[in-house]
Amino acid sequence: MSSSTGQGTRERWIVTAERLFAERGISEVSLREVGLVAGQRNTSAAQYHFGDKETLVNAILDHRMSGINEHRLRLLAEQENEARTELRDLLTAFIVPLASSADETDSHHGRFLAQYFSQPAPLTSWDWEVASSLRSVRTGIRRCLGELPEAVLHRRMRMLVHLVLHTIADHEHIDPLTDPHRPAHWTIDLIDAAHGMLTAPITPSEASRNR
Repeated sequence: MSSSTGQGTRERWIVTAERLFAERGISEVSLREVGLVAGQRNTSAAQYHFGDKETLVNAILDHRMSGINEHRLRLLAEQENEARTELRDLLTAFIVPLASSADETDSHHGRFLAQYFSQPAPLTSWDWEVASSLRSVRTGIRRCLGELPEAVLHRRMRMLVHLVLHTIADHEHIDPLTDPHRPAHWTIDLIDAAHGMLTAPITPSEASRNR
C-alpha cells in the first residue's frame, strides 16, 4: 500500500467514524462497523490504522481541531492588534471557528463534539491543551469575569461549552434546503446567548453559598 493510498484510507475512516459517532453515539458504533461503512472488507484494518476506538476518536479530534485552532488563533491575533479584549470578542473567537463548520454541506463535527462531551467521563486521553487557542480564550474569560466566585465561574464555563456545542449540533442537523426556519444569523444569536449566560447576575442566596 502506497503512503498516499494509506493516508486516503485513514482519512476515509476518520470521516466515516465522525459521521457514525455523530449520528448514533460513540459507544454505539464498533470499529468493525466503521470499517465496513468505509468500504473496508478487511476486519483487521482498524487495528492497522488506529489500534483501538480511543485512538480513532483522537484522530478525529486532531483532524478537525487543528484547523479550528488556527482559525481561532488568527481571530485572537486580530483582536489583540485592534485592542479588542472584551468578553464578547473572546466569545466570538471561541464560537465562530467551531460554528463555521456547521454551515458546510454534510457537516457532522458539531454533533460529534456534542456526543463526545455528553459522555459521563472522558472517552479518551486526548490532550485538549494542544488547542492552544482555548487556553487564551479561557484565560481571557476568567479575566473578564474575575468578580464571579470560582465555583460559579467553573459551572458557567461548563455550561458555555454545552450551550455552544449543542446549539451548533442542532443547527448542523437542520437541512437548509428543506427547513425554511434555519436561521441565517444564528452565530450572532449564539454569541449573544453565551454572553448573557456568563454575565447573568447571581441569585443572592447562591452568591452567599459561593463566597
